[in-house]
Formats: sequence, C-alpha cells, structure tokens
Amino acid sequence: MVLSDLGSKISQAIQKMGSADIINDEVVDKMMNTVSLALLQGDVDVKLVKKLKENVKTTCKVDTMASGVNKRKVIQNALLKGLCGLLDPGKDPFKPKKKRQNVFMFVGLQGSGKTTSCTKLAYYYRKRGWKTALVCADTFRAGAYDQLKQNATKAKVPYFGSYTERDPVVVAEKGVERFKKDKYEIIIVDTSGRHKQEDALFEEMQMVHKAITPDEVIFVMDSSMGQAAKLQATAFQGAVDVGSIIITKLDGHAKGGGALSAVAATGSPITFIGTGEHIDQFERFETKAFVDQLLGMGNLQGLKEIIEDKNVMESQEKLVQKITSKGGEFTFRDMYDQFQTLMNLGSFGKVMSMIPGFQNLMGEGREEQSQMRIKRFMTVMDSMTNAELDSDLKIFNMQPERLYRISIGSGVDQRVVWEVLETFKQFKRVADQLKVMGRSGLDFSRMHSVEKERNIQNLAGAMSPQILQRMGGMQNFANLIKQMDSMGGMNMHPSGGGGKKKRDLKGDGGGHDWGGAMCLQKTLLI
Repeated sequence: MVLSDLGSKISQAIQKMGSADIINDEVVDKMMNTVSLALLQGDVDVKLVKKLKENVKTTCKVDTMASGVNKRKVIQNALLKGLCGLLDPGKDPFKPKKKRQNVFMFVGLQGSGKTTSCTKLAYYYRKRGWKTALVCADTFRAGAYDQLKQNATKAKVPYFGSYTERDPVVVAEKGVERFKKDKYEIIIVDTSGRHKQEDALFEEMQMVHKAITPDEVIFVMDSSMGQAAKLQATAFQGAVDVGSIIITKLDGHAKGGGALSAVAATGSPITFIGTGEHIDQFERFETKAFVDQLLGMGNLQGLKEIIEDKNVMESQEKLVQKITSKGGEFTFRDMYDQFQTLMNLGSFGKVMSMIPGFQNLMGEGREEQSQMRIKRFMTVMDSMTNAELDSDLKIFNMQPERLYRISIGSGVDQRVVWEVLETFKQFKRVADQLKVMGRSGLDFSRMHSVEKERNIQNLAGAMSPQILQRMGGMQNFANLIKQMDSMGGMNMHPSGGGGKKKRDLKGDGGGHDWGGAMCLQKTLLI
C-alpha cells in the first residue's frame, strides 16, 4: 500500500494510546513522540511535524477534560485532523464542466512521469463519459511525441503533435484550436520537462501558457523527491500559477510523506496520485480517505468507486437475479465468473487495504500467491465440460471419476481439484443464504434495526468461521455492512456523463449491500 510503513507506525502509536489504562497528558506526549518520529523518517518537513505535535497537544489537554468525555476518541480525531491538515491546503481544485472545452496544461520536471500522467488523466475522464484529447507540445525531448502517441492509442484517446514543427507554442496552439473546433470537453496539453534553474525553458513554458490560456495548470511531481519538491513546486507556481498537483510513483517510495506535505505547503491541492505504471493505476486524491486508508481505517468510498468503475455490479446483479429466481442455483460457471471479476479489480492488496482493519491481512508475497491460486482454480474449471460447469456438486458426487479426468486435463494434482470443490461449497453457502433472504432481504436501508441485525447474522452464518475470524469476527462484519448501508450500499450506477440514469439493484432507489458482502467473501477466500 502507499506509504504503508509510515501508516503502520502511526496506527501502532494510536493503538498503544488506546490500550493505556489511564489516558493523561503523558500518554498523549508519548504517542505524539512516536508519530513525530515516524513522520520524520517518512521525510516530512521538521517544521510541519513540530506544528502538528503542538496543535494536537494544545487541543488535547487531557488532564483538564470533563469527566465522561471519550478521551481516546478526542485524541484520535485531533491527530487525524492534524494529519489531514498536512496534506490539505484548504483550496478547492478546478472542476471541469460538461459540454464546454476545458484545457489542462501539464508542467513538471523531466522524468517525473508527466507524459504518462497526461494519458492517465485523459483515460480517467474518457472512462467517465467525457470527450478527451491529448496535445504533445514537448518538442524538446527526443521521442516525446512517439511516447504520447503510443500511450494515447492504448487509451483510445485522439492526439495531436508534429515531427517537424519545433516551436512548442505553435504545436500547442494548433492542437488546442483543432480539438476546441471538434467540441472536445477535456483537452490536455503536455509540455517539455524543465528544471527551476533552466530560465529559457521557463520562458518557453510561460509563452505556451499565454498562447493557450489553460483553465488549469497541473504540476506533476515524482514522490521520490521528498522535501526537495517544495522548491521546485514553488518555482513553477511563481511562473505559471499552478492550480493543482499530481504526485507520481507513490506505489512504494519511502519519501512519499515528504512529497505530500511539501506540495501541500505550496497552497495547491493534490488532485490525483499515480500508484503504478499501468494506465488505470491512477486515483483521485481525497485527503481524509487517503489518511484513513493510510492508518488502516479503510476507504469504502474508494472501494465502491473501483467496483463501479470495473462494472462489477452489473455482473453481480445478473448473478443475484439468477440466484433469487425460482429454480435458480449457484454453479461452477458462476464461481468462474466471480473469479474473473475479482481478477479484474486489480491489486488484491489494494482492495484489502480499502476494507477497515484489513490493511495487514495481505502480507508480503501473499498477493502473488493468491493470484496464482485463483489462476490455478480457473485452469481446473477450464477442463470441466459444459455440463459440469452448469452443475453444482451433485454431478461429482454421483460420478467421482470425473475428478480424475479434470486433474489430468488441467495438469494438476487431484488435491487441487478437491480444493476447488471445497471453495465452491463456501461460495454456495453464501449464495444459498442470499436465496433464502430474497432480494428484499438484502435491502438493509429499508429494515428496522432488529430485522437488519438478524439478516446480517444470517449472512455471516453462511460464511466459514475461518473467514469470519479473518474479518475480525461477527461485530466487525456487521460494522462493515452498516458502513456500506450508510453509503447507500454498493449500488451499481454507470460512471460518466453519457446521459445514463443511475440505477440501483432494486430499480426503485433502494440500496443493496450484498455486492459488498460478495466482494468481501471473494477476496477473503483467496
């Protein structure tokens, strides 16, 4: 996970404070010393750390608090608010408007991931129904246009550039003019990478800015720069009025904490973060959600966005319709589809970190093992006949010799085939419980508290005790379902503008939480 070591150290400090027999100013002081050390090791500026420590200690004068006040909660909230303050300059980023031309100009150091981020942003908006285009105004770096063209083709985004024109101002003007004429809503202009000491390139950047008059200037910064990013960001902002920041390579760099706080200190909000090389490893930055996920408190809103972005709920809706209909049964083909859905969600570790309390369940090396296990299970099911895929366990109970044929066909030991059958049993238990509850039994938003608790217990009862234990027990499972319910359930609604009307799983505005439950079940079975 992003900055996982920093998050773990701060989480441990909070937990140690929470487990203290007596909460007093001395306990708060010890907690803040541990937090401060973790932030300094994460390359956060010492002045910002000192300010955070003083603010928390000033807010949390525990010895003077009235009796009956939940001191642990007050201290935790004060620390969370302080951490959010490190990352949030209090300025709202530019929001593009539909049915008008929004021009973004990208600036940054060479090698910061600027061209890749241009494509990622174009892809992000295209997936959400915007008409997007790319313009390559980087005429300085050899191969820049080829890189953008290759990325744009992969993202299925129109692009403009030139192999012969060496003046970036001319290229930028022509590109923006062409796409404005064609009514493109998001026009992203990539410029040459430059350094604060390169005055000529800064003048060129200002000329491009004057020529295209962008709605937003985005500064792209490599997280590995740490605190040094502040000097660069400030220099760029002094030249072209940087409106927002994109931080790249946050998928595992120790200096990410310093980069985040340094950029926030410039007064420009962070809007997106790059978490990997792939085109979809690009996330909208929300300060509180980021801090919550960093500290192992989860990010259910982020999980919901991933599920909606990957169109998971559409396939889940078909499955629940089948299961709850008369004569509908959960089959091996359904489990195969569930595995495909899970693989499409991306990193298992990332998904797990978005579930409150689950941050450390996907240990080092386990993510790769889990993916290999699912692929092995899918290989086993690839060797099943259509009759076997469309059946449940009955066909194997009646004709166990089929298992030997499947193991030979898939090239695995029979033990692996038996593992597939055992996994199917666990899936089917949940599916059978959903069938008993029916579609109305999954709409927790319309139930009174007693009925809601009963149905949550029934759903948890269908899961294996081992899985429930890994989820933190019945209470933690119930809390997760309630959190999803408070967010309107894991409803399906197509993202983007394309005029599509939001649809929920019931079709009448109610929210169903079975989607979240099934995702938890699938993830934990691995």
